[in-house]
Amino acid sequence: MISGIVLTHGTIGKALIKAAKSILGEIDHIHDISTTGHSLESINTKLKNMILSQNWEDGTLIMASLMGGSCWNAGVVIAHQMPNIEVVSGVNLIMLISFLSKRDRHTLVELSEIVKQDGIRGISRLS
Repeated sequence: MISGIVLTHGTIGKALIKAAKSILGEIDHIHDISTTGHSLESINTKLKNMILSQNWEDGTLIMASLMGGSCWNAGVVIAHQMPNIEVVSGVNLIMLISFLSKRDRHTLVELSEIVKQDGIRGISRLS
């Protein structure tokens, strides 16, 4: 099973996972890491240790809060250092639900694109 890490500032990741759980019920292989109060080096170490401590042979999708920030930068560093890691930015609830409900049917690369597109489609404006 593809695993996921929600990498955000503050407690956003924890809140997104809690909301997804309230919608989908029990979920597993999903974790949050907050970057608040940590250096990029410390975040990289946390990410790497989390990935290495698990049996995530099908890969890991890191869903970061915003492109270009410390969350994204840490995810990119790890993706370049370790195999079978994908990173998407702009994490939101629809992306997380998409990830959790579709990860058993797609490869990691396919899933990362699907999650990104579902996140975009989930943004709307009442005109």
